[in-house]
Amino acid sequence: MRVQYIYDAEGRRTGVIVPIDLWYSLGIEKSVEKECGIREPEKYRGIYRSLKVDLKDELRKMRDEWDRL
Repeated sequence: MRVQYIYDAEGRRTGVIVPIDLWYSLGIEKSVEKECGIREPEKYRGIYRSLKVDLKDELRKMRDEWDRL
């Protein structure tokens, strides 16, 4: 079996089917099983408390940047 591509209605590649033996030979299962994210979120609680920043205003500015794109 070989790699197979999945196409959408416009003929663009949208996915791929990889044979399991190729998947294992590439070692991909190891990267999928890795933990991701923050292990100790309590370590980051309150880190903005001492800043003189209006977080709501900063969030609004960030959203405005995305809306301009």
